[in-house]
Amino acid sequence: MNRARLLASCAVMISLTTAARGQTPIREFSLAVGASQYDASGTGTAPMGAFRYSAPIVGRWLLGDLSLSYASLDEQFSTSNTHVGVVEGQVQAQLPFNSVRPYIGVGGGWLHYFSNAAGRPATGQTASGSVGLRIPVASALIVRGEMRLRMWESGRNQGLHNNAAEFTAGLGFAF
Repeated sequence: MNRARLLASCAVMISLTTAARGQTPIREFSLAVGASQYDASGTGTAPMGAFRYSAPIVGRWLLGDLSLSYASLDEQFSTSNTHVGVVEGQVQAQLPFNSVRPYIGVGGGWLHYFSNAAGRPATGQTASGSVGLRIPVASALIVRGEMRLRMWESGRNQGLHNNAAEFTAGLGFAF
């Protein structure tokens, strides 16, 4: 029930956005790639990708950010890569300068093991925090860099003990 409430809250925040009148576009779809340094069932660095949508909640300084990401972890206790996907929402506070827009965010969602769950819940809760920059390079093009710290469930009722530091860079399309 708590998961449904979190997802519904994120959807409501995004849907209540208002357009900026006479200003630079502030809604954004972005694609990002990077690396995830993880500590799950072993440690390592994995390639990852993310698709994100950001829109204002309050003015240009408080944004809602919805993210779908995927990583392929090479865990030491499995014979094949562990494929995971994450669906989450974040609230991000941004300084709305024209040339650079630094931000900090906090959020949560769910991580799903597509393979090698190995006693872990197939889908478990995740919590994250992020810092990043949005840099407009044209009226509709944004370069985005981010570091996102993530924790997720390591087993049923065992808390958020797995973690990762995700470093991504991407292109955003503003409207």
